[in-house]
Amino acid sequence: MAKESEVASCAHGIVYFSPAGSTRQVAITIEERLKELGRSVTVFDLSLGVDEVRAAIIDFCSQSGPCCVWVGSPVYCDHAVPLVEALLGQLPTVSERYSVPFVTWGGVTSGLALAEMGEILEQQGYHLLGAAKVIAQHSSMWGAEQPLAQGHPQKQDLDKVNLLVEQVVNKLEQPVKESLAPEVLDYLSPALRADAAGKNLAAAKASRPPLAANPDTCTACGTCEECCPVQAITMGNVPIIGDLCVLCMQCVQQCPEQAFPYDHVATASFIEAMAAASDEEKETAIFV
Repeated sequence: MAKESEVASCAHGIVYFSPAGSTRQVAITIEERLKELGRSVTVFDLSLGVDEVRAAIIDFCSQSGPCCVWVGSPVYCDHAVPLVEALLGQLPTVSERYSVPFVTWGGVTSGLALAEMGEILEQQGYHLLGAAKVIAQHSSMWGAEQPLAQGHPQKQDLDKVNLLVEQVVNKLEQPVKESLAPEVLDYLSPALRADAAGKNLAAAKASRPPLAANPDTCTACGTCEECCPVQAITMGNVPIIGDLCVLCMQCVQQCPEQAFPYDHVATASFIEAMAAASDEEKETAIFV
């Protein structure tokens, strides 16, 4: 659940959710650079148990002394994953607390995720020192010949993340910590902002048939239950998917029998059309 390095004046906590692995890759990059700079780092992976990690990060933030919380989420339906937003709203409000939200997004739009995460963190008293949106291969296009943002994050993306880490550490060393203005994260065009405001994960789940394995194909092997990052699946004769599902599609992708119906061609076509309609630059960006 957590890893620690040597103690330094400001403790850094990195909490993230990463079903497809891209947000984890960014979190690891942040961790390694902080350690190279001699900073204290504790890492919290929400897929190891949301309740347990929530308790651990709250305990971390409640300790005396300054701390900086780095919070990472993939962008789903133009927002951060709800469990990440819920966690932010539960952080203890104490003095000398700073934050850096970061998201990974698949080349359609990064949506309102950073702006909303930043707003919640500021409301909880965690002053923004920076933020990042890191482009990553679209997690729903694993069957496509040319998925959006194929091969990302690449070295140049992670180099920007390293630069962000260095600039945040530099801010923390100053007598007066210069905060990032929250409005900097309100970077979408009016059209994209309006579109994003009308989307959410609950609506996406309600608009499509429930995920269900074909009983003629499913062998009840349990792979889907094991790979579910939010423990939303229980096994019967076929997997039973509960309300905690975040539509990460890892159960569909990892199923050895391909028992979950999934139209790769239609999905890729739909995502590509959304990307074509988006005017957001398809690149990694940092904000400090």
